[in-house]
Amino acid sequence: MPFIPPRACPAVAPSYTAWPHPDDLYDYLPFIGGDGPIATLPAERQGTRVAIIGAGAAGLVAAYELLRAGLTPVLFEATHRAGGRHYSRPFTDSGITTDVIAELGAMRFPTVNKVLYHYFDRFGIARQSGFPDPGTVFTRIYYQNTIHDWHPPDPPPAPFDRIADEFGAFLAPLTGQLAEAYNSGDLANVQGVWQGFLDQYASTSFYDAVVEGTGWSRDDVAAFGALGTGQGGFGPLFQVGFMEMLRNILCQFEENQELVVHGISQLPEAFLHADVTPPGNGGATSVLEAGALHLGAPVKRLVLDGEGQAVLTYYDPVAGADRHEAFEAVIVATTTRAMQMIGLALPTPERKELFSQDVKDAVRVLHLMNSSKMFIRTATKFWKGSKTIPTDILTDALPRAVYCLDYPYTDDGVVLISYTWGDDSTKMLAVPPEARFKLLRRVIAGISPEFAAHLEPVGGEVFNIDWETTPFYFGAFKLNYPGQDPALQAAYYQFLTANDAAADTGVYLAGDSVSWFGGWTEGALHTGLNAAAAVCKHLGGTFAVDSPLTQQADRYDYGR
Repeated sequence: MPFIPPRACPAVAPSYTAWPHPDDLYDYLPFIGGDGPIATLPAERQGTRVAIIGAGAAGLVAAYELLRAGLTPVLFEATHRAGGRHYSRPFTDSGITTDVIAELGAMRFPTVNKVLYHYFDRFGIARQSGFPDPGTVFTRIYYQNTIHDWHPPDPPPAPFDRIADEFGAFLAPLTGQLAEAYNSGDLANVQGVWQGFLDQYASTSFYDAVVEGTGWSRDDVAAFGALGTGQGGFGPLFQVGFMEMLRNILCQFEENQELVVHGISQLPEAFLHADVTPPGNGGATSVLEAGALHLGAPVKRLVLDGEGQAVLTYYDPVAGADRHEAFEAVIVATTTRAMQMIGLALPTPERKELFSQDVKDAVRVLHLMNSSKMFIRTATKFWKGSKTIPTDILTDALPRAVYCLDYPYTDDGVVLISYTWGDDSTKMLAVPPEARFKLLRRVIAGISPEFAAHLEPVGGEVFNIDWETTPFYFGAFKLNYPGQDPALQAAYYQFLTANDAAADTGVYLAGDSVSWFGGWTEGALHTGLNAAAAVCKHLGGTFAVDSPLTQQADRYDYGR
């Protein structure tokens, strides 16, 4: 998503820490922070095989923590690599992999993401502060064919300086209410404030909330849609629910973002390879060694058999044929659209239903946003030290957002020459990557000829990804439409069926598209831990501290 300035009016924005997050009000850190496993399982359950569909962040954190508890995770990944939308693709020299990477998925990580940073620290994953968000570095704004240069710490150029102030004034009372509630130390106050926001905005679009809250003219709204406050346009996000935007802004996900020095793919690799000593096991092992990682093995169907076990039908690339396998517990950690493709929203005649109807409805309707990125590697970091070449370019033209990334271990430059969302991504889907690169470079040349002159890809490599057309993904990240919070509520809290023997099927949903923070690693990790706790409870496990299963599904009225 575009960078959202959370405190465009800092004089009236008090300091606070939005933790635990207002929707769940659950602190995950005691659950994962100890030396021991997340749960203690009966001896006869040690080694039980648990299927995990999807080897992205949610599936991998679940696999890692289940292994630490003594279970055996078996991962089924439809693509030929683990990591999901944590995808640090390396550039090559004459076919040989280099250490220079393009972050085709997640690329900037807020330091307030407490669960994510817990695992960063556990695995020793290095970060670099000061992600080059627009307005934090020399940024060229090209709007309605007019150039505006922005040199921080100067305020945004007109008209975006006024728009920033007015947007900040609109947000300030909301920020102030939540800050006062958190600073009181009483989570009941946080709950009360959040319910008030839900009462006011649960069925309101981002567009309607902003127009009503600011009183902007049509021209102001057009400028905000094109380039926001000078830091990224919101036009492709106007139709999403305002509560989705508040979650990002008020929970401070847009503050103090960092870059992972050697790429975010280090995180899935760590979950797969980190040494684990399961209870009752004499030696260290890892998720990769202890279980099975099936790559290129899409799951085609998931049903319950007559004995209540979950049966997966998946493609076995070794045998070149479909296989059927039963498991006592399953975690489905994919996008909701991928869930729908394997039939999880359909009825199962003559079999016990996997999910309630409201969960099936959620799988059908929750909205996924498309996103596209195009990267090249340049021979130098041509923008560094220049007073005439910007580090970022923001425009209402086709590239939309251009970033120059400075990885400290290489003299090469990495340029994200186009980052788009929603309709801005969709409009270019029919243009092949090679032709798209030439088109984008031509547009950039009209904005900054000096910048465009350096856009010569080393070795001719151009990396492009359109997440909507990437097999088995069907989109980039979840952003609810207005009124969809009840659907998300049903999907997010589905894991709580582990508390109800009559409703429990041993199958649990995970992934950022059923989280309160779609598109963020933090949201994916929360749901993976929720599902892991549910599996442990299903298999007779006990917990030393309050587990995610203590969350309350009915804490809020989301406007159902």
